Amino acid sequence: MYSCIVLANISLYAQDSIPAIKIISHADGNTVMLRWAVSNPTTWEKANTYGYSIERFTIEKDGAKLSQPEKKVITLSPIVPEPLEAWESIVASNNYAAIMAQALYGEKFEVGNMQEESFAQIVNQAKEAEQRFSFALLAADMDFKVAVKAGLGFIDTEIQEGETYFYTIKTEIPKEILNVEEGNVYVDFKKSGKLPKPIDLIAVNEDKSILLTWEYERLKTVFNSYYVERSDDGTDFKRLGDTPLVNMNGKPGTPRRMYYTDTLSQNNKTYHYRVVGISPFGKHSLPSEIVTGQGIKKLEVTPHISKTEFDASGAIQVYWDFEKAAESEITGFELNWASQEKGPYTVVKKNIQPHDRQTTFNEVDPSNYFTVSAIGKNNQKTTSFAAFAQTIDSIPPHSPVGLTGTVDTLGVVKLQWTANTERDILGYRVYKGNLEKEELVQITVSPVSKTIYTDTVQVKSLNKKVFYQVTAVDRRYNMSKYSEKITLKKPDIVPPSSPIFSTYEVKENGVYLYWINSSSNDVSGHRLYRKHIAEANKGWKLIFKTDTITSYIDANAKSGEQYQYAIFAVDESGLQSSPSTPLTITMQRNVPQQVIKSFKGVVDRLVEKIDLSWKFTGEQVSEVWIYKNIKDSMPVLWKQLPASITMITDTHVSPNTEYTYLLKAILKKGYSTLKTVNITY
Repeated sequence: MYSCIVLANISLYAQDSIPAIKIISHADGNTVMLRWAVSNPTTWEKANTYGYSIERFTIEKDGAKLSQPEKKVITLSPIVPEPLEAWESIVASNNYAAIMAQALYGEKFEVGNMQEESFAQIVNQAKEAEQRFSFALLAADMDFKVAVKAGLGFIDTEIQEGETYFYTIKTEIPKEILNVEEGNVYVDFKKSGKLPKPIDLIAVNEDKSILLTWEYERLKTVFNSYYVERSDDGTDFKRLGDTPLVNMNGKPGTPRRMYYTDTLSQNNKTYHYRVVGISPFGKHSLPSEIVTGQGIKKLEVTPHISKTEFDASGAIQVYWDFEKAAESEITGFELNWASQEKGPYTVVKKNIQPHDRQTTFNEVDPSNYFTVSAIGKNNQKTTSFAAFAQTIDSIPPHSPVGLTGTVDTLGVVKLQWTANTERDILGYRVYKGNLEKEELVQITVSPVSKTIYTDTVQVKSLNKKVFYQVTAVDRRYNMSKYSEKITLKKPDIVPPSSPIFSTYEVKENGVYLYWINSSSNDVSGHRLYRKHIAEANKGWKLIFKTDTITSYIDANAKSGEQYQYAIFAVDESGLQSSPSTPLTITMQRNVPQQVIKSFKGVVDRLVEKIDLSWKFTGEQVSEVWIYKNIKDSMPVLWKQLPASITMITDTHVSPNTEYTYLLKAILKKGYSTLKTVNITY
């Protein structure tokens, strides 16, 4: 059971990326050096058996591009690692050849000392395959001759001057066994040149050692290892160690620099250093720029703050201890200050003499943390633990001033105010209210440090205004008085309610219109419009504007013509309501006619309704109007019906209520007298 799990994990290693060949090249004189590798252990093991083939395409001659590249297979047979017996002569003198031979042909490539059976053995075998692969690539990187011998490198000597080449390397592994993506590289002799120098070499002086560091990231595709060289006189350099330095931690996110520490036998002696880069083809670069360094004695004595106290002027006196014998090792002291223990600390006094053990700090804050640093003669520094000095502060800050704000159409409130000038300001609290005379409520959980604040309000609400105030809070949580209260008007995005026509009359001198104004409290006026039915294409015409008047006489209506009337409300923001239900009126300057034969109502208390019915004499009726009111109230137009309807049911009735219904017939020429029926439900 465990074997299956481990084997599955081992197979996933090869699936981390698509199997592929990666190539680099180096053009040197009349040769091209190729160096390649595959992307995982499984592919490497199979390629060692089946080998690699190399194709060269000539794409340019004497500066002219060829219309059809010339292809040549430059490997007569697949390239595979040389047999074991071919390695025996060099493994004793070449460590990288020994590593490669062991990776290729060693019976075991030990990873650890596991003695467990089954599960542990399978894990160990998987790790062994990875280790063989990794160390083989390392050995090939460190010695190009070893790479060629191991089937991972090739030197093309059949080069013609003035030609440019494109190389393709493939594995000869059958595709049904493993499909490996081929590798390609372009070689242009015109762009070949000397290797760059390693850059940005820095020497850091330490106690009996010098830390050397130089740029790695920008040249990691050029150099795979380095030699560090040292000189006593700046002229005669010798390598520090026979083995070149390799960055074994090149994963993303790791340091971009190489590091090397040279351990010294003594301090105060100057040494000169330089670095030489080595390419994967075994080529050495010119040395880097030379840097110098020397070991320096470590400053080991640290100051200790013994006490802090306030003097009569309110300044803080800081006292510390330091070994008298160590005064010769320092240039002096520095006093550091911060408003909180974790810092950051600022140097507030420099160049305090080595024999001094006390200094004065005048720029006192409510909370003061101090450290004292001893400055060594070699730019070393030791720093004491922090000491705390606190003032007594019960005085609140001044009230914030300059509070302003805006409210946009989405209800976003933006407040800003002038920052307080006190040094110990912790922040500000913001308060909000919806009514002018109510106590405002704090809306900030903790003091805000900035002098701007964003809030939101409900725009569609009954409250048209919102109120804000701000207070300042210092680091002792003393709170200032409130700022001046500001009033912000919410944007008006809700149109007023519609007015409604209550009744009308057609008389000899005009049309009498009556309405009920909009109930919205921000209405600034009403607009009455008329449309002549015969001239409907001309649209609506404004005939009357008012603020509080609720009636109008249209004396310009022509006899025998039909009109429609509509009324709108407009609020203080210019928003207009929906129109009232339009009235359609025919102007007749004549006497009402007796055409209503009967008008009656029947109460049905079981179904809770009143049934109304009527009859006319003649057929000249074009429309029926019914008015309705409760006793002692003004009649209101209830229904406008076509002449074909002669009965209707009113279900909006209440017990013990007296209703009055008035029926009017609109004639093709004129109108009828009113017929009334009173019904007690």
